Amino acid sequence: MGSPERLPHDGRPAPVEQPEDDRGQGVNQLGVKSVTPSTALPVAALDQLRAALGDAHVCIRPEDLDRSSRCTIPWQSRCAAVVFPGNRDDVSAVLKIAAAHGLKVWPFSGGRNWGYGTTLAPEDGVVVMLLQRMNRILEVNDELAYAVLEPGVTYAQLNAHLKANGHRLWADCIDGTSQGSVVGNALDRGLGQTPYGDHFGNLCGLEVVLPTGEIVRLGGTDEGPKTWHLHKWGVGPYLEGLFTQSNFGVVTQAGVWLMPEPEAHASYVFELHDERHLPQVIDAFRRLALQGVVTTKLHMINDFVSLTVVMQRIEQQRPDGAPLSAGEIAELRQRYGVAPMTCAGGLYGTRAQVRLQRRILKRAIGRYGRLLFVSDSMLAVLERVLGQAWRKPWLRALVEKLAGSSLQVLDSAPHVHRLLQGVPTDYFVKHAYYRHRRRRPDTAIDPGRDGCGVIWFAPVLPFTSAAMLPFMAQARRRFEEFGLDYWVAVLVLNPRAVTCLMNILYDKDEADEARRAAALYDALVGDMRAAGYAQYRAGLLAWPRLFDDAPALLALNRRIKSALDPCGILAPGRYGVS
Repeated sequence: MGSPERLPHDGRPAPVEQPEDDRGQGVNQLGVKSVTPSTALPVAALDQLRAALGDAHVCIRPEDLDRSSRCTIPWQSRCAAVVFPGNRDDVSAVLKIAAAHGLKVWPFSGGRNWGYGTTLAPEDGVVVMLLQRMNRILEVNDELAYAVLEPGVTYAQLNAHLKANGHRLWADCIDGTSQGSVVGNALDRGLGQTPYGDHFGNLCGLEVVLPTGEIVRLGGTDEGPKTWHLHKWGVGPYLEGLFTQSNFGVVTQAGVWLMPEPEAHASYVFELHDERHLPQVIDAFRRLALQGVVTTKLHMINDFVSLTVVMQRIEQQRPDGAPLSAGEIAELRQRYGVAPMTCAGGLYGTRAQVRLQRRILKRAIGRYGRLLFVSDSMLAVLERVLGQAWRKPWLRALVEKLAGSSLQVLDSAPHVHRLLQGVPTDYFVKHAYYRHRRRRPDTAIDPGRDGCGVIWFAPVLPFTSAAMLPFMAQARRRFEEFGLDYWVAVLVLNPRAVTCLMNILYDKDEADEARRAAALYDALVGDMRAAGYAQYRAGLLAWPRLFDDAPALLALNRRIKSALDPCGILAPGRYGVS
């Protein structure tokens, strides 16, 4: 059992170099007015917050407010203060002070929810509460395969802790930032890679601070029970779901189920070269998922997704903001060795089970494209060869010819393989910089800080080609209508449903492009609702219309909100509930 671990934090965001510009001031790309720090807190409230948290953990400097008033979506609001509680009692104190002074508090675990809202609120003048200092790993139980975490624990921190302390356990992670919050992503019902990729589904036993400042342990008594992090449902009404995608409370501790390290593991990549076979491939994967052969949160990406990881638009020297044409996409596919659609997943179990799963996969989809399996030993050889190929042109030419892919594309293989073992990476966040006007950084990747334009659209569809393909074709037409590149990644939510995750990449410094991106998002949401679907996860731009077709559900949510938050101080408007 591991000992509690806390990372150092001085109460402020790490300093970053920013380009000299006026983002966060004046009028943004959509004509939405942003305010200046004149939206100040009452002096008495500020004094009480400083007394409760310490001066270092209450930030009102313009540069601090600016950092917490940025996102990748075409929206701008400016907060009045940023506070950094260090424990649950600090969280309780902040909420009580807010209630006394009529302040609005918006809590965020790590503030890296790029493309959905990051640390923005729908209104100016709120108090942003970042839980980064609450980063203790309170327990790791090897026998029952779970950990107990505070919301500031990141994927990188948890993975490093498990490795350093010899725990033969894997923590599922996202393919976004390694600095994302494990608990925060789960509370937004995020999705990962492995059989444990349903992050909220593998959360068990929550400690919550209500808007009134009361502290409640869900699923058991105040001192337990001993099965608090083992039995998800507890006894009586099940309440943990109320605190996901909501504004009903602040989660300050949670149990997270971990995956025991299997005897054998292999990652696989399937490249579909003829899109006419896509219906057969989709339906074959569904059958395999229902049979328990495909247990990971399979990712299926189109060619443009692959290209955004290995290149930027500025490399094309295009004088305008037009999307890539079909001919240009075909030429880039040839240059980089990218398939029209690529799937990635993992196999786990005993050696015999993995061998059997490989045979079943080959029989089910092998005829439709190229299916490649990668083991740990194969990956070690590949990494050595790639390291030499970058330095030796003759070897690079040979490797690219044999592999049918460029070194840039092959470089992603180690990251895919390790993601499927719960090892986080920032590698794939590079896609957010595709339409950025400046070169993306090699390290310290932060699309929100750097002014990238990203909006996530995440509709849930039945896991059938009959449902998915018409919807995706309509979405492609919408991207073309608004002059933006079509980016789609199909993620398996469960054997019966997928999300056709779409990424609207745009130049945030170009006002017309930002307007078109917002209009595209609105059109996609409209098409989704007309087709009878909903998003699995929604960002700030979608919240005002989230319950337009469900007035009774909205009324119920508001009654719960009123009961738990009588002063209306906690994130009013989040997920459409005020």
